[in-house]
This record gives sequence, structure tokens and C-alpha cells, in this order.
Amino acid sequence: MTTIDPLLALSERNLGGLRVTPVEETLNYINLMIYGPSGVGKTRLAGSAAEVEEMAPVLFVDVEGGTFTLRSCYPQVDVVRVLTWDDMQALYNELYEDRGSGYKTVVIDSLTETQKFNMYQVMQDLLKTPDGRDRDPDIPSVREWGKNIEQIRKFVRAFRDLPMNTIFTALDMQDRNPRTGMTLTKPSLSGKLSGEVAGFLDIVLYMYKKNIDNELKRLLLSEATDTQIAKDRSAQLPAVLEVTDMQYIYDLVHNTNNNNTKAA
Repeated sequence: MTTIDPLLALSERNLGGLRVTPVEETLNYINLMIYGPSGVGKTRLAGSAAEVEEMAPVLFVDVEGGTFTLRSCYPQVDVVRVLTWDDMQALYNELYEDRGSGYKTVVIDSLTETQKFNMYQVMQDLLKTPDGRDRDPDIPSVREWGKNIEQIRKFVRAFRDLPMNTIFTALDMQDRNPRTGMTLTKPSLSGKLSGEVAGFLDIVLYMYKKNIDNELKRLLLSEATDTQIAKDRSAQLPAVLEVTDMQYIYDLVHNTNNNNTKAA
């Protein structure tokens, strides 16, 4: 009777109708979030993916209407302006069904604005129902907030799981703990989502400016602290790195000429 290597057999069959793949054979896409104050350079950094061979071409999903900075820096980036939630659904469907439609990276700019954008749609849909006739469209209830948050959870997971690199940007917000008095900086999203979203993604980077030796530098924090949310599942990024471009981040994550690894 032939002896079968159990690991080899496992890698060559399905379990429960799902294909089992050795981890080293899985596609090596990056999914990350860059969050920070307005004007710190999140859009420009995300756009620099256009100059990374493994990440280009790049599709920029413009929710904020703020892609002016890309015109001079990265004119090769393709931009699609989303005006309704139905537009966003149609865009996702196209990327999903066509396996990325030729793009290697999609940038959602920004998730903060996307959540607001979705809430507008939730309230518009409510006003069309008998229960919503007398409702103020600018004052959502707990029910509408719950629907909004759940839809954004699904949105992040759906784009994250596309067969391509995914970059989200977001504004930052400060959340003060009334018990300890400590302030936590995290992505500017409503409800539990501000703390949950880091769990959906492999890399969450906090981008900020700091004066070092009388020179203003843009920095990225990749490791959580008592006062900032951040993470790096690749364990390849230094805890703090100076912003250069996405090529630098890509090379670090994929351990290309990297001597700055940290303990997993």
C-alpha cells in the first residue's frame, strides 16, 4: 500500500469545498491603512504606489475630492470619482468580477469620508420608508448608526479581499479615556469601528509630523503604543520610519534588502 505524505495530501485537496493552499503559495498582496491629520501627506504616499512595479497600475477611488496633489506627483494614477453608494458597489463588482480589471492596487481615499458617504445613503433610504417620513435626515438614530457601521465593516473586508493590493487612508481622531485620562489616537471612524478596523488589515500606519533637529519630518508609526493605534503583521517594518515612498515600504514588508526587522 502506497504511503501518502499527509502534508502533501492536504495541500492537494479541498476541505469542505475550499481549496487548501500552503501559506508560501498564497498571493502576496499588501493591505494597509495610512491614517493621520489632514495635510500630513497620506494621499501622496498612497499615490506613490504607482512607481512600484509590483503595485502599478493604481486605481484611486476618490471619495473626498482631494486628488489635486497627485496631478504633479503621480499623473499616471487613474482616478475614479465616486458620487453615490451605488457607484461604489458597481465599482467593487467590476473589480471583483474582472479580477482587478488590470489594476494591481486600489486606494480608497478616504475611509473616514466613505463612512459619512454611506450614512448619507442610509438616511436617504430611510426617508423613503413610512417610518422615515418625519425623520430629520441629519440626525441618525442608533439603528441607522448600527447599519452604517456594519456596512463599512463589510466594505473594508470586501476591498481587502480583492485579488490586488489595497490601501485605505483615514483621518485621525483622539479618544480620551475618562477613567485613566489617557488620550488614544486612532482612525477617525464612528462607533466601535475606530478600534476594530485595525483588526481587519495587516498593516496600520499612523502618519505624523515631528520637528527633529530643527527639521520637520514626516514619520510613520507601525507599532501600537499607549497613545496610538498601529500594527504590522509582516513584522518587517521598524517601529518608526521616516516617510519616503511606497517603494520603501513595499521593500521592507517583502524583506528586500531589509536589516530593520523586528521581533514577531
